[in-house]
Amino acid sequence: MNVPRVIAMVALFWAMQVVAQLLFKWGSDTPGRAVLGFISGQAFGVTSIVLLMLLYKTMNPNVALGVCFGGAFLAAQIALAVGYRTGLATTQYVGIVAIAAGMSLLAAGKH
Repeated sequence: MNVPRVIAMVALFWAMQVVAQLLFKWGSDTPGRAVLGFISGQAFGVTSIVLLMLLYKTMNPNVALGVCFGGAFLAAQIALAVGYRTGLATTQYVGIVAIAAGMSLLAAGKH
């Protein structure tokens, strides 16, 4: 397994998922842009799944799924909170830490 390549693919997956979520939010907030936001978000979201399929070939699929979607979820939550200035409650920060810890445990397990 080429670790730098896997890390790059996971990071790109996260970035594409964040862009997709931001486009969905943009489409839902801007009158007349729902369809454009949906189609644009899908373009990034669906394309990112190709990276996940490639990661399934190079690492344990359970770990790939957990790390990819867990990290994408966390990154999207933070991007939406920062980008739309919604802020996060203390319990939400605790949830972010808990999910990150769970992802770490999942990735550290025997493959």
